[in-house]
Amino acid sequence: MLKRRIYTIVEVKERELLAKVLFGVKMANKGYSVVIGKKNSLFNFSKYQRPGIFFFKGMGRKNIKPMQELKKFGHKIVGFDEEGMVMNMVETIPLRVTHKCLDLVEYFFTVGKKQSNNTLKIYPKLKKKICEIGNSRFDLLKQNCRGIYYNEVKEIKKEYGKFVFFPSKFTIINNFNFKGIPKSSEQGPGRFVLEEDLKDQKKIEKKLLSFFNFFPKKYPNIKIIIKPHPTEDKNYWRLLLKKIKCKNLILVDNTYQTNSFILAAEFNVGSNCHTSLESFLLNKPTINIRACKSDGYVISELIRSVSGKEVLKVKELEKIIVDWFKKGKKFKNNLTSKNLKILNYNIQNVKKESYYYFEKNIKKIKILNENNNDQFSNTFFLNIFEFIRRLKNRYYRLKSHKIKQAYQGMKFPGLTIEEFESYTSKICNVLKIKYKDILVREIYPGCYCIEKHSK
Repeated sequence: MLKRRIYTIVEVKERELLAKVLFGVKMANKGYSVVIGKKNSLFNFSKYQRPGIFFFKGMGRKNIKPMQELKKFGHKIVGFDEEGMVMNMVETIPLRVTHKCLDLVEYFFTVGKKQSNNTLKIYPKLKKKICEIGNSRFDLLKQNCRGIYYNEVKEIKKEYGKFVFFPSKFTIINNFNFKGIPKSSEQGPGRFVLEEDLKDQKKIEKKLLSFFNFFPKKYPNIKIIIKPHPTEDKNYWRLLLKKIKCKNLILVDNTYQTNSFILAAEFNVGSNCHTSLESFLLNKPTINIRACKSDGYVISELIRSVSGKEVLKVKELEKIIVDWFKKGKKFKNNLTSKNLKILNYNIQNVKKESYYYFEKNIKKIKILNENNNDQFSNTFFLNIFEFIRRLKNRYYRLKSHKIKQAYQGMKFPGLTIEEFESYTSKICNVLKIKYKDILVREIYPGCYCIEKHSK
């Protein structure tokens, strides 16, 4: 009897892949076969893959057609909203989680109770389909998994010493693909969210530019490291640093994981950013820069609740940093009982891991023909499919817009079987799972399978 198959999608490599591999190893250890890949890779070979459970990371209308196609091939669908921890305002739910997608999925998984409750305000009759599982990205931050970052942390500290970490989140004003709000964005709740987020990003940009223009020069012995969001235009930051000309203001790329920088830093400085939550879950102090005194529409109550310090003015930020480095006045992220409730209300997997809740629900899903074998899945056909894929990619490069190509390359700059094996091996080592008991294969181009060796 074959192992039950799960297919899970990765869109942004630097942000998602490691968490997906962790999920894959955990589920493989429970007896499942997990295939990880980019959306196009998984979809292109879905007619050959044996029927399984497709774990979508979005529930917007662009997912309707692929969900329908997958169901024709005998696959079952479960859904998720990768941005659902923050983007779960009731007014935006119908756009982010469409009724048609909910009809097509067996379950819609949410990151926590708040997202579930807001979704149920729009779809009150679908309570049985909506379940909280958390997010596997937060499982990486638990004490038993952090070792995956320790070698990188050591390298970062060796290269940079002590520093303050500024992960930027100018995903609208400095988006590589488009600056500002796309003209194609229709009027309604979705555009309103973008407009409100843009307002806040402009306010934060003004504050950060003011800070970066005086602080590094005034305090040349305090290092600041900036790491842009994966979708940002890096040239924005290169030009800024070239203008400021301070050796202690440093721009870094994706050589090391963002979480490794958080662990290596003295503390993290963000603004309504996921990294503030990740910093808290890694037991690292975090400062949240607020756009203004009154919270805007997109401001996360959760991120505010887990931040050790909050500032409105750059002078406040200056004082906290100087006090830390010059006077030894350090701070911690201490949650009040109220803020702890906010954390647990927003995130399901604060204690238990996400895969536990995922497996508990998918056990109930019945799949016809799930013991069929993958078709055309061997070395001979892998080489043929890979040759065809390269031809298609060459054609795509000739026909598509260069900026679009570059943007897609930033989000997912490629993945080899050797790299995938390395990630899997590191995860197994940290979890004290024998890697020799785990089988890692590329079953189709860009489709990487993790499962336990059959005894």
